[in-house]
Amino acid sequence: QHIRMDGSDIDYVVNSSASLSRDVNPTEGTVFCSPEEGYSLITVDKHELNLYMLDAHGNVLHTVSRTE
Repeated sequence: QHIRMDGSDIDYVVNSSASLSRDVNPTEGTVFCSPEEGYSLITVDKHELNLYMLDAHGNVLHTVSRTE
């Protein structure tokens, strides 16, 4: 789940880390949520951070990107 409240620059990310999934309900500020099993992959360089939410097969379900 990816949550970002309007007017905030903080991203809250919850991931199952390839463990068993559960039903997910959107809450205030939800940008993305999924009941799929999966994990996150983070890439970082001097100017950009990307967090990829992947399903159990490696398909990208959602991306959170932040640049300098």
